[in-house]
Amino acid sequence: MVKAQDSQARTLKIIWMFLFLQPFLDVFTSFAQHYVGHSSYFALGIKVLFLFYLFWLCMKKHDKKLVTYVFLVGIYLFLFMGLQFLMKGSSFLFLEGQSLFRTFYFPLVFTFLMVLYRQGILKIENRYLVFILLLYLSFLIFPTIAKVGFDSYAHSKVGNIGWFYSTNEIGGILAILGPFFLFFLMKQKWWIRIIGLLFYLLGIFILGTKVPVLSLIIIILCFVFVFFLNLFLKKEWKKLLLSSIGSGVCLVLFSFLVFQSSFYKNIQIHLDFLGIQKVQDLLTFHHIDHFIFSERLSFLCNTHEIYTNVNLPMKIIGMGVGDMSVNSPQSMKMIEMDYFDIIYHYGVLGTLMFVLPFFWFYKKRKYLLSEKISLLLILLLAFFSGHILVSPSVSVLVSLVIIPKEEQVV
Repeated sequence: MVKAQDSQARTLKIIWMFLFLQPFLDVFTSFAQHYVGHSSYFALGIKVLFLFYLFWLCMKKHDKKLVTYVFLVGIYLFLFMGLQFLMKGSSFLFLEGQSLFRTFYFPLVFTFLMVLYRQGILKIENRYLVFILLLYLSFLIFPTIAKVGFDSYAHSKVGNIGWFYSTNEIGGILAILGPFFLFFLMKQKWWIRIIGLLFYLLGIFILGTKVPVLSLIIIILCFVFVFFLNLFLKKEWKKLLLSSIGSGVCLVLFSFLVFQSSFYKNIQIHLDFLGIQKVQDLLTFHHIDHFIFSERLSFLCNTHEIYTNVNLPMKIIGMGVGDMSVNSPQSMKMIEMDYFDIIYHYGVLGTLMFVLPFFWFYKKRKYLLSEKISLLLILLLAFFSGHILVSPSVSVLVSLVIIPKEEQVV
């Protein structure tokens, strides 16, 4: 009995060691991209090993559902790679395999972690998500302050991404972990609240991208709505009045901060580039596509046209990401709207394999407000900005949000 408990504790430490290692792996990958010219396979190799480690842990107890799902995914992967070889040749196999791993990392990690949770091996506490966010914020803010960070954009727009590489991925991480961090601060002393809030605000405004700022607005609106609704239902009119005044002051301060940020400057740059002078000018497909969706609607139309022209096997099994119009292994432009990228590039069968574990392994439970807001942001960002469900660095955190927690404190 004691040995079993020691083994479970050691396993849990290894799992969390990897999860806390995530920000460091992302920094390592970023340096490889900037100074070598391509991403290092070291970080990818660590993630592959972690996936196999989770699989090995789960298979010890021979979960029938797990064995069935892994078998089905294995068949799909074989069919997909075989079809890509027949249609595109061997030169595209590595490109397709790498993209396949990035996409199916999420359902596989979610499945393995959920099985380990049900076996009593995995325990998740929301405060661990807060610590992971603090690591990401540290690698974003401190290099920026020291002026040794990287720019968020190659030209035109302004912003700094610290020691990371992808603004979309880091923006997504700051967004979906933001509710846990802000609710965690509410439990702390007043001076910790102020420092923590300033640290978080500094991080999201440094990036200069829309996702974390708009996500913060959604978080605040959800919290304010629930807070004021409770005061109204309890008929605490004095607290309601004072809270309204306080919220008004905070809104003015927040607006001032927004107007001084890289986020607002980038909006102005984008509007000037599109030649938009008034709101009515924005109400065209072209401007909405460029300003709100960053041309994702155009990419969606282009990908749909490509999908309609491929043969039936590729519609069912997936047409992959390799561009068949060129001879060299080159990826076609992704839509960056996760739901559509999965459907179009991995077909009917691949989409089924992607969503299947959420019906088989999901355990119904009550969510805290912070978790509900985070789930709302995950669903929205996966549609509007992508890089949430098909990016291993982000999707592993999405899995932790969905899986039941051991300690319900934030």
